[in-house]
Amino acid sequence: MKKLLKLTSLLFITALVFNSCEKEQELSETEAINKEVPETAVKNEISADQEIKNGSTAKGSTGARTITLQTNTLSCPGGLCTSYGVWSTGVYTVWFTMKFNNGFYWSRGGKCGYGILIGDQNTGGDPGWDGNGGSARFMWYCPNGSNSAKGSGAYLQPYVYYRDQPGQYGNDFGKKYYIQEGVTYNCQISVKLNTGSNTDGYVKYYVNGTEILNQKIRWVTNDAKRNVNAVSLHTFRGGSQEYWKAPVTSSIYYPSASWDAL
Repeated sequence: MKKLLKLTSLLFITALVFNSCEKEQELSETEAINKEVPETAVKNEISADQEIKNGSTAKGSTGARTITLQTNTLSCPGGLCTSYGVWSTGVYTVWFTMKFNNGFYWSRGGKCGYGILIGDQNTGGDPGWDGNGGSARFMWYCPNGSNSAKGSGAYLQPYVYYRDQPGQYGNDFGKKYYIQEGVTYNCQISVKLNTGSNTDGYVKYYVNGTEILNQKIRWVTNDAKRNVNAVSLHTFRGGSQEYWKAPVTSSIYYPSASWDAL
């Protein structure tokens, strides 16, 4: 009888230890998954109920900040990618001021400024062809710049992901606004979401009061994704090829930004 009790106790203790180890392993796997970060732009799929629950509103603003672009780096790790949760199902606008600081090394170009993210927030070479999301951001581009040449003749251009975009990467619609270092630019992006599968939405870009794009657009075809759910601040070099890199640090200054549904 004593031997039987000892054997039963031993089996019980063994089961407890095994169960504890199993839970510890599951926890470690969960922690490992949570630490994974996509190399391309991060997407935050947020439902309307979650947004309301989290207290997101349409209106917001932020103060001044300077973002330094690191040497020989591309994408978010070389600068900053962040976003602000918002919510709107109609017209949405973001306004901001931006200055490429003196001595800015243009290289080939990169993403800059505040933007508007829709539905699945398509960016990073993930086209919006499935009708579930899109984005409207700025980028700067310098045709003769590289990792060995500062370049000249840089300009701002639209960079838009949407249902009918013609290529894998954002559409610039052939528009440009030439820029210089040390000059502050007042920028604006406005979007209106389309209805159903209609091309009755729009995207508009302005720099220093000049309209550089006014385009009818079909953002999404999925009603569940027909929402503006974030304002982005993406500032980094790239492209993915080596010639988008720069051998020195440079910085962009953002004096102010605000956004609202109209």
